[in-house]
Amino acid sequence: MALVETCVLFSNGPVPKRNLRVRPSTFDALLRTIEGDPVFIATGPLDQFPVESQLAITLFHLGHFGNAASVESVAQWAGCSAGAVVVSTRHVIQAVMACHDLAIHRPNAEEKECAKQWVEAVSCPAWRDGYCMVDGTLVLLSDKPSLCGEGYYDRKSNYSLSVTVVNMPDCHIIGYVAGHCGSAHDSTVFAESSLASNPEVWFAPNEFVWADSAYAL
Repeated sequence: MALVETCVLFSNGPVPKRNLRVRPSTFDALLRTIEGDPVFIATGPLDQFPVESQLAITLFHLGHFGNAASVESVAQWAGCSAGAVVVSTRHVIQAVMACHDLAIHRPNAEEKECAKQWVEAVSCPAWRDGYCMVDGTLVLLSDKPSLCGEGYYDRKSNYSLSVTVVNMPDCHIIGYVAGHCGSAHDSTVFAESSLASNPEVWFAPNEFVWADSAYAL
């Protein structure tokens, strides 16, 4: 396979795409999705980095923790200035967020039926109407927040943010709630989701979401 297909080229040498915490095919799909966004059109006297390089910088930045995620460390890795790391990360996040509703949305009837067929195949016909699943996860923080830090101390003795994710059996995310502190209970976070506040929009009669015992009926 050609070098250009498996690596991103920087001034200090090629970087394998597999080092960016995503598969090369995922990197290429992300690149195709965002490369046409207007944010990557230079409006000043200086040219921007190639979109491929900006995406690689952002993925490396987001894929590290603590000191390794500092702007200076990422700049040294990429062979660019600290300002380029900040600008690249901002550009990519803005371009990705512009695609938010294309990726994360309520499933249509066909997608629901496909999920129900999978549920029925691995369980029983009586349970086929549970077409999606919900669970919470913790996003670790490198340090205790200075404001209300105790609230971020979670059940696993870390400082974190709590995120609730709703997905289909094929792992396609269809909803989420983010921003709560790590000490928040999963059911508390879920209560602020669209599924909980507007169930009639998400569920036809007899449809339901799979959840563990952390969630109230």
